[in-house]
Order: sequence, then structure tokens, then C-alpha cells
Amino acid sequence: MQVSQANNQSVWKQVYQDALFEIDQTRLRPKLEAALKAVQDRMFEVRSDPTDRRELMELEDAKRTIVFLRKHELQT
Repeated sequence: MQVSQANNQSVWKQVYQDALFEIDQTRLRPKLEAALKAVQDRMFEVRSDPTDRRELMELEDAKRTIVFLRKHELQT
């Protein structure tokens, strides 16, 4: 794994974690949107070079979680 790939992996994970641990409802939606975009962007990169199946599975799990949280957030 190259340095830039490791850095990209760290970026999406940080944005995702920021959204997961946000307790302020007014800031949750924008953080979920940012996390979804970061995950989708990284998924595109990983699919272009599918050497890291583990990260792709993590990204798919993160995307499902974000979609679930967005639906739940809309109901509250």
C-alpha cells in the first residue's frame, strides 16, 4: 500500500467516525453527508485497484451504516 492510499484510507475513516460520534442533531446530517461522500469517493478508488478486499468490505459496511443513520435521522 502506498502512502497516498494509506492517507486516503485514513481520511474516509476519520470523516466516518466524526459522523458516527456526533451527538448534536443539527450537525449530524451534514456530517453524515460528508461521510457518505468520503466513503463513495474511496470506494471508487479501491474498485479501480481492487487489491485491498478488506478495505472494500469496510467501505461497504460504512455505507450501509450511514444510509441507516440517515433514514433514522430523518424520522426524528
